[in-house]
Amino acid sequence: MRFALFGLIGGLGLLVHLATSWITLDGLGFEFAAAQAAATVVAMTSNFFLNNQFTYRDQRLHGLALVRGRGVFYLICAVGGVANVGVASFAFTSHYTWCVAGAVVGSVWNFAMSSVFTWRRR
Repeated sequence: MRFALFGLIGGLGLLVHLATSWITLDGLGFEFAAAQAAATVVAMTSNFFLNNQFTYRDQRLHGLALVRGRGVFYLICAVGGVANVGVASFAFTSHYTWCVAGAVVGSVWNFAMSSVFTWRRR
């Protein structure tokens, strides 16, 4: 159940990611890799707070633990994020479906590692 909710929030994060990519690419004129990186950070932030509120509601982080948890979540998701940006940039330049390719690469990593390190049982 937890992975399903994490995946649902990840799907919402993908929408946030795509919207941010569109704004930064078309609206602000970023290069693709910079737009992808910015979108990844924005999506990671929204996913962290939604997962803290819903997916891990029984282990919800507050106060300093919330700040620490967000930092740990960013570190964990940075690995998935680097893979996302790399795969998506390659797929974009190769005319493949870049948004799905990048998202799939980071999803499983982000769930597994954040379950262990961000919202670990006390």
